[in-house]
Amino acid sequence: MKILMLCDFFGEGLQYQENLLAKYYVKHGHAVSVVTSLIESVFEYANDTYRRPSGGPRESCVNGIRIRRLPYRTDFLKRVRTFAPLDDYLESEAPDLIYVHDIMLNLPDAVRYVRRHPNAKLILDYHADYSNSGRNWASLRVLHGIIRKRALDRARPHLAGLFPITPPSARFLHEVYRVPYEEMELLPLGTDLDLCREVELSDARTRLRAQHGVGEDGFVIITGGKLAPRKRTEMLIEAFHNLGDANVWLVVVGAAEGDAKYDDLLRRTARGSPRVIFTGWLDTRSVCDYFAMADVAVFPGSQSILWQQAIGMGKPLVIAEPMARSGGDQDVSYLNRCGNILVSEDPDTRVEWLAKTISRLMHDRDLCSRMSMGARSVASEMLDWNVTIAKTLQCCRTP
Repeated sequence: MKILMLCDFFGEGLQYQENLLAKYYVKHGHAVSVVTSLIESVFEYANDTYRRPSGGPRESCVNGIRIRRLPYRTDFLKRVRTFAPLDDYLESEAPDLIYVHDIMLNLPDAVRYVRRHPNAKLILDYHADYSNSGRNWASLRVLHGIIRKRALDRARPHLAGLFPITPPSARFLHEVYRVPYEEMELLPLGTDLDLCREVELSDARTRLRAQHGVGEDGFVIITGGKLAPRKRTEMLIEAFHNLGDANVWLVVVGAAEGDAKYDDLLRRTARGSPRVIFTGWLDTRSVCDYFAMADVAVFPGSQSILWQQAIGMGKPLVIAEPMARSGGDQDVSYLNRCGNILVSEDPDTRVEWLAKTISRLMHDRDLCSRMSMGARSVASEMLDWNVTIAKTLQCCRTP
């Protein structure tokens, strides 16, 4: 099957949904092409600090995935972005399935294609929720309520699948876009279980513990991602100090690239402790290696794809973001089916709660073991990309 993915950003080598979907489609024998922007820095894209890329289209092939990068024709306030019409390109590619990530404003091009080719299918996933979008009147009422809603309304009759990635994303679609819940199906972000199992069979845990002077009885906490103030990483570092235990290490994976002030805050909070390890930005395999080294994954702030990574690596997950509790704007309860996640309820006691919860896990290895087993169950049931792509391809077998 020929699959064309349309997304605003595609960062080669990352553990993002677009990358892993493409990897697993190729693994199962499908021909995959990606149409995306010229932006290649995840930090510049996420922080809206990119300059409008210049130059014409560029093409490459990475791990069997054909990538076509296009300049924006429109880029208004880094919110309303479009490529030139894709009709001719879609005709030349002749995909059997078009997978659009979020409500891109070239969505009408894909709609026109499936109208011309009734045997082709169009699906769309959705990532926005109230914690990351629609946080002011113009965004909620104009960008989402009018511009993107119009594009989605016209596409909905032609969609073979509409997939919010979290329950809060489904609620946002329902309340802002007026999409009935029965038109949606949850498609959780997964993790690369093939890689996770490969790392677990390697010497990564032993090697990294020896490298950093951690004994087998040492307790290692891991956190990280795109470090920014909303991640509250400094609070976890403070909680680490409050533990006052010389047999505990904290690994911070990732970087605060482009935010020297926040990076300085983290370094100052660490107080030069050799047991606070800043790895910097790592490749995918190295991130998994450090998860193998760790005993528990702890995230004091906003959501990260590393939450799924932790579950895939069988780690107990501790989240101190109150919005992650059941019903919150970053509700993580759908990933907590087997008691594998502990979530704080009170933002005002975040540091104290983190220290208390970590200490509890340190001294109750049976609880750690149960949470780890639960994480593995959730990973195999919900986060396996082999299962996820099967769900998306099922749409192609629906009349």
